[in-house]
Amino acid sequence: MTLLETIKLIESLAAAQPSVHMIVRQDARRLNDCPDALYGAFAWVQGTHTRTAGEDTIVYSFSLFYIDRLTADRSNETEIQSVGVLTLDNVVRGLLEAQGVYDVTDVNFTPFDYRFADECAGVYATVRIEVGATDGLCEADYDYEQEIKII
Repeated sequence: MTLLETIKLIESLAAAQPSVHMIVRQDARRLNDCPDALYGAFAWVQGTHTRTAGEDTIVYSFSLFYIDRLTADRSNETEIQSVGVLTLDNVVRGLLEAQGVYDVTDVNFTPFDYRFADECAGVYATVRIEVGATDGLCEADYDYEQEIKII
């Protein structure tokens, strides 16, 4: 499974969650530039990906986030964090059931509160996703002029 396929899988599993109304790619802090954010927001950030020589697997590392807006009195903070743990756990469970995913390990849930464009709370989880390595070339879907420099 390629990195792109893994990301598409993560996003499709998140989008299927009733608590998720927006997906933020590559950096949860992009919410700072989004005054019309739709909460609950799901975000992902890539970590370090690993392949051990001689193994037929790759381990992709991600931080996954669930973020929602706090009320003025912050009385919904624990509720947001509870929904966040369930939402991220559902994504992890979906990954474990997906074809091509061998294992999901090192899942740690950490609650937080943080000011993005709005005062928010949520949960993030660090995950390691072990998938079967893909042989061959990964062709790009985007248009570009390829120039190869040989020195």
